[in-house]
Amino acid sequence: MKITNSRSKSVQQIFSEIQQHFPNAKLKKPFLSPQTIIVPQGNYKFLLQYKQQYLRVDFMPPVIWTIGGMLAGWGIFTILLSILFQQLVISIGGVIPVIIGLLIIKAVFKSTRADEFKSFEDEANMLVNSSHQGI
Repeated sequence: MKITNSRSKSVQQIFSEIQQHFPNAKLKKPFLSPQTIIVPQGNYKFLLQYKQQYLRVDFMPPVIWTIGGMLAGWGIFTILLSILFQQLVISIGGVIPVIIGLLIIKAVFKSTRADEFKSFEDEANMLVNSSHQGI
């Protein structure tokens, strides 16, 4: 989801306002990515990736879910290859099973916690577009 930055606040202003509501929030600049505000929530994290006109809301599922997703992706890919070649073909490597597994896990995780995600997106939208100046 995208949150429009209608007041054209800087990432530092948005971060200071988010940090007032979520004290564990951190501002980081990942390699080859825009500045990101990371908000821990239980055992997973919300990510607010800063772009000039908007913030992109994403999340990182718990590590155990991520590992499970990768294993599920490899399992699904092994089954598909075995059906395709009509013999047991074990898929050990490759990025396709990992991506498939991560996409499945992210979809399942988000659908099981839809209320929490909607609540966070609404609160973040209110903080970003409020008239209060953080700095």
